[in-house]
Amino acid sequence: IHIKLQYVKTMLSMLKTTLLHILVIGARANVVEDVITWVQSEGGSFNQKLEIRRMVPHDISSPYGVYAKENIDAKESLMIIPTECYIQIHSAEDMNIDEGWEEPYHKNLCNLSHKLMKEMKLGEESNYAPYIAYLKTQERGQLPANWSEPGKHVLKQFFPKGHQVVDWIDQNFKQNNCIGDDPFEEHMVEMTIQRCFDVSLIPIWDMVNHDNGRINTENDSMYEREGLKVRASKDINAGDQIYATYDKCVDCMSIADIFGTSEILKDFGFVEDYPHRYVYMDQDIWFEIHNEDAGLTVHWDQRNVDDDDELYPEVTEESGLEFLKEELSRIHDAAARLLNKQGDIPDREWDTIYNYYMAVSVDLHTVIKAVKDTYAHEEL
Repeated sequence: IHIKLQYVKTMLSMLKTTLLHILVIGARANVVEDVITWVQSEGGSFNQKLEIRRMVPHDISSPYGVYAKENIDAKESLMIIPTECYIQIHSAEDMNIDEGWEEPYHKNLCNLSHKLMKEMKLGEESNYAPYIAYLKTQERGQLPANWSEPGKHVLKQFFPKGHQVVDWIDQNFKQNNCIGDDPFEEHMVEMTIQRCFDVSLIPIWDMVNHDNGRINTENDSMYEREGLKVRASKDINAGDQIYATYDKCVDCMSIADIFGTSEILKDFGFVEDYPHRYVYMDQDIWFEIHNEDAGLTVHWDQRNVDDDDELYPEVTEESGLEFLKEELSRIHDAAARLLNKQGDIPDREWDTIYNYYMAVSVDLHTVIKAVKDTYAHEEL
């Protein structure tokens, strides 16, 4: 009898957990639907052929993505988000990427994070209540700056010395007295950098994921009077995910000059798919690695630049190659020391660290080999 009672208790506990899991999934799905309904009530639109769902269905830890339920034609409207739905600041500092952009950029982010804090505290009383309800489902620690201490320590070893991958909240927000040590304030800054577009948080558009190799959207400037208009840039098949770009966007200025795969991880919390970009500004190195039919290929700086700008030079045996070889050796040494035991590092952080290490090691090996092969061919 005792064994049977224990079995019943165990089964009831499992059933309770399952029901709670189902309720959480349902509640969060309703939050997303509420955001869509609210945007539409403000004069916006969301194509009925689209749906927003977890990338891994039924996994509440999985990120959201926007997917096509039916085939969508090129140039078909996907969504219109009115400016009335933006959480934004109206007296932003001017930012010029060529003229000391960092200080005004961080001031704008500080002000926007404080605006977000205010709306989050208002909750259901906020003018953006449905969007706020969705943002409240977002967990702290999605970006490396708010990871566990062991996770931050290990990840930092795979970045060049001085990179702010885990230190940017401390260096750019705490030291400038934007926020203190309050975990809520840290989370609001984290959410601001992760989800904002320039000086605005834009609902629904911030659920469209990044992939520079599979972009299937195009959009007008977010500053147009009618708001943000997003269209299909090509035919999209039912079941396809909708993708945008986080670093080659209309309102991103020339961020691709200084922003690559490492910065995507810093600001958005994931290791992007190919193409990968690496920018070592102190060494005057910029290159991309593309995964093409012939395999991984190196692309040097071929951007369209203004007359006053210059392209980054190609890496040669005389310039840059030795740095890349030393960098590859350094991260291999770090992997040998740090990646043989997970310890107290949470699974998601551990997986991200390993994926980043694999990406950088493969890409550095690829570019080093490409440079060597070029000069070996020229010597023949």
